[in-house]
Amino acid sequence: MVKMKVLCMLLCRCGCNVSFRNLHLPIHTLEITNVRNLQRAKLECSQQCNLIVGPNGSGKTSLLESIVILSQGKSFRNSQKKSIIFEGNTNLTVTALLQDGVFDQSVQDTRVGISKFSNGKTLAKIASEKVQRISEIASLLPVCVIEPNSTEIIEGSPGLRRQVLDWGVFHVEHEFVKHWRIFSSALKQRNALLKNKRSDFSQLKYWDELIAPAAEEITKLRRRYFDDLAEELQSSLEYFFEDGLVSVEVKDGWDSNTSYLECLNSNIDKDQRYGFTSAGPHKADFEIRSDGHLAKDYLSRGQKKLAVYAIRLAQVSHYQKRTGKKVSLLLDDLPSELDKSNCEKVCKRIRRLGCQVFITSIDTSNLNNMIIDALSPKLFHVKHGTVTA
Repeated sequence: MVKMKVLCMLLCRCGCNVSFRNLHLPIHTLEITNVRNLQRAKLECSQQCNLIVGPNGSGKTSLLESIVILSQGKSFRNSQKKSIIFEGNTNLTVTALLQDGVFDQSVQDTRVGISKFSNGKTLAKIASEKVQRISEIASLLPVCVIEPNSTEIIEGSPGLRRQVLDWGVFHVEHEFVKHWRIFSSALKQRNALLKNKRSDFSQLKYWDELIAPAAEEITKLRRRYFDDLAEELQSSLEYFFEDGLVSVEVKDGWDSNTSYLECLNSNIDKDQRYGFTSAGPHKADFEIRSDGHLAKDYLSRGQKKLAVYAIRLAQVSHYQKRTGKKVSLLLDDLPSELDKSNCEKVCKRIRRLGCQVFITSIDTSNLNNMIIDALSPKLFHVKHGTVTA
């Protein structure tokens, strides 16, 4: 913590407004304990590219999962804590030493860590101090993960696409999380009233007046973010799809040409009938289309994966340009469902981003040499839960 305070003092003397949210440091050392089949692993990471190879089931994805747990407090694979924790243990722990090298190394590192317990408890720390919200680590260590199931962004429910949209809004529009917490809490209370047919529906007015300003702010921030992203997104889509026929459009989830109070009032009969709030930012979506058709019905599996890369890498690029900070990019099984030409395209885009990257690939992939030539990664091997450099 002393080192972090020294760094903050140096930045303050330069006239900078310092907070943990305003810092981002790449992972220098990563330590993993009891995450799935990784009982104990320690990696000295490259600040540029890290390639993790090994057979299926060896623990490659668990390594990426550990970084996501550290940043976001949850897995992108399975939220059941007992199945994530190494069998026979009651907790998992992931820590990382974050270090940039821009300033003197002795003042410019900080350690972040998280422990998750089988009883549901979580303990998170930044520079040895407990933090109340995992979002504090997410702000310090933003990660973007693309994995084989990421095509569900195109094929799956609107909730998955909202998560992608809100990843960008959260990291760029810092007021978003405050409004989302207010909205989510009030929405839960409103829906509880609607679900109970014996409720006094006159109480809805209180929750409507609380929820409406938050809903309008969320929609405004999402719209502002997407409008700001549009140029970067269009460039990325045209890079991956030279015919330019893939497009993305945001749907607010309600008629935002009116006030949200008016929206709630106009839907009150339907909401009471169905027992939940039928319109609002919790119903937002973004449509991905190709040549006028829904992409999920029109694109091949490989094209869907390219569309995911186009969207997510555009978000990473936009974030880095907007904030001046870097994202830790996690790509699970990069070569799967991509031919050599498209895999090269992805690698070129990654290299241009200049952020820290962790890539996994099976050790028999004939595209590993191409990835090595394109990105000059530090190479790690994983076998039976053991990681070696």
